[in-house]
Amino acid sequence: MAGPTGASDPAPRGEYDTLIDVDAEGVDLGETDLEFHDFHTGDNVQGKIPAGGQSRLYESTLENDPNRPVSIWRIQFYAQFFNVETSDVLQRCVYALYPRVSVLDTIGDNPDLYGPFWIASTVMLVLFFSSTLAGAIASHVAGVRYEYNFGLLSAAAALMYGYTFIVPIVLWGILKWYKSEHARLLECVALYGYANTVWVPVALVSISPIEIFNFPTISNVVRWVSAAVGFAISTTFLVRNLYPVLNSTEAKTSRILLIGVVLAHMALAFVVKLVFFAYSIDDNSN
Repeated sequence: MAGPTGASDPAPRGEYDTLIDVDAEGVDLGETDLEFHDFHTGDNVQGKIPAGGQSRLYESTLENDPNRPVSIWRIQFYAQFFNVETSDVLQRCVYALYPRVSVLDTIGDNPDLYGPFWIASTVMLVLFFSSTLAGAIASHVAGVRYEYNFGLLSAAAALMYGYTFIVPIVLWGILKWYKSEHARLLECVALYGYANTVWVPVALVSISPIEIFNFPTISNVVRWVSAAVGFAISTTFLVRNLYPVLNSTEAKTSRILLIGVVLAHMALAFVVKLVFFAYSIDDNSN
C-alpha cells in the first residue's frame, strides 16, 4: 500500500507549464482589457502625507486660491510683500534720486517692502562707515587719537528703521482717521523707504577728504550743502507722491499734513548732519 505523498514532493512539471511558462512560443492568451493607470499626483511619489498633516496638493490649492485669506502666521502672508524684481527696485531707486515722475505710477499694484528694508539697512551701514572715516580724518588732522564710537551704529539703525517704518505708519493712521480713501499702508512705507536712497550719496560726500588739507570750514560747508541737497531731493520725491493722498482729505487737514511731512523730513536731515557729521578739527567732537 502506497503511503501518502509528502508536502515536499515536487509536483509534476507538466501541470504548471501553462501557468508559469507564459512567454513560451505558441501560447495564446486571447484578448485582454488590461490598462495601466498613473496614480502619481505630484512630487510625493510614495503617496505619503508629509509632516504637518496636509498634502502638497492641498497646499498648492490654498496658494492658488486668491479668495482664501492667508494667516499672518504663514510665510505666504509676508512673501507677497517681497514679490519684486531687482530691476524694479533699482528703477524705483533711480526715480527717488531723480523725482521727475510719480513713482506710484510705476509701482502700480505692487508696492514692496524688499526695497525699503534693504535701503534702510544700507543707509545705516553707510552712515556708520562714513561717520567713522570722517572722524578718523578729523582726528588725524588735529593730531589726536581717534576712538571708535560703535554707538553710532545703534543710532543709525534706530534712526533709519524708525523713520522708514514708524513714520509712515503714523501718517497712514492719521490719514485713516480723517477718512482718506486713498491711504495705503504699504504704499506709504514704500515711499518713505525709497526716499531714503538719497542719504547714501549724501553720506559718502560728507566724508569730505578736503579736511585732510586743513580746510575744516570748507569741509563743513560741503556737508551742510550735501545734507540740504539730499533733503531737497527726497522731500520733492515724497511731496510729489504723497500729495494726491494728502489731498484726499479736507483742504485744511491736507495742508497741515503736508507741512508735517516736510518738517519731519527736515528733522531727519538735521539729525543726519549733526549726529553723524558734526566734527571739529580742534576737539574732534561729534
